[in-house]
Amino acid sequence: MHGKTATLRDIADEVGLTTMTVSKALRNQPGVKASTRARIVAAAERLNYRGNLSASMLKSGRSGIVRIIVNEYNLPFYSQLIDALSAEVLRNGMTPFLQETRYSVQYAQEAMRNPMFDGSMFDGSIIQANGLSDSSLREIQANGPTVLLDSCLTAPTISTVNWPNEEGVRAAVQHLIDRGCSNIGIVTTSPYLTARELMADHDTNSAIRLRGARAALVNNNLPYDPAHVITIQGLAEPQARELAHRLADGHAAFDGYACMNDSAALGLIRGFADQGVRVPQDARVIGFDGIRTGEFSVPSLSTIAVDLDQLAQLAVAQILRQISDPDNNRYPTVTTVGYQLIERESTR
Repeated sequence: MHGKTATLRDIADEVGLTTMTVSKALRNQPGVKASTRARIVAAAERLNYRGNLSASMLKSGRSGIVRIIVNEYNLPFYSQLIDALSAEVLRNGMTPFLQETRYSVQYAQEAMRNPMFDGSMFDGSIIQANGLSDSSLREIQANGPTVLLDSCLTAPTISTVNWPNEEGVRAAVQHLIDRGCSNIGIVTTSPYLTARELMADHDTNSAIRLRGARAALVNNNLPYDPAHVITIQGLAEPQARELAHRLADGHAAFDGYACMNDSAALGLIRGFADQGVRVPQDARVIGFDGIRTGEFSVPSLSTIAVDLDQLAQLAVAQILRQISDPDNNRYPTVTTVGYQLIERESTR
């Protein structure tokens, strides 16, 4: 373009279409075939076209940006979650904007109240913000279309997509039992909860997962008591590796371990290897998440793989429904995604 800023007319001339068609395609409006839209986007990239976001927002009332807030970026599960959500947002012609809470309610509230990123900048928000209060949730909802991830609230006021917390962990423990384990340790951040406490309303995924573990044990006439719930401060790999050292030193008699995420399961396996405890010969280990690195560990990790593609599709579809119909979230939905039990070497 010899230094000249490309315009819609330049793109239209390049592809032999009208400026109206080009504008509709770049704003992802209906009425343009996917193949035509792809030609227009490619031409815009070749010509280094940069649309005027402020002007576009004034005309359409939309930015084309979806905010994604997750607990953190570093754990492999969250990188896969972000990847799935971002890909689905892009597939629908919008742009993802990422923020993290670091498991802090304060960080979550600051992220949402930051004046640089007020609600008018986003067409919608997909938020995994554990522990937010009712007032914070109402504030979120007032800022526009919103979907929560794994909020686990018993009476949500905002549409939610949950992990298969209870069903998945129940399947994990049952898998250990089917492989011959009869003394199973549950590695979790939740303290031991009695049957009565587990049947009460608990709005945390760790308590819900513990409920699934207990159900599998009790249904198979196996013990569920405080000795079988192994509580650690965090489910990252270093904490679990240190836990494995303590279990090996204390001659724990568990022949199977159900870990509440894959990072903890991998840490447990490595910690046992440090101490000469063999997996799966001496103890079988299964995780929860389905992170890709699990298949390359030694031994490779059995896991409950959360269907993140389904999760992303459900969350983004709900956001789009709310964008097209602002009253849609008057009737919030709660959806639990599917999972796949992947058996690898750690439980064979």
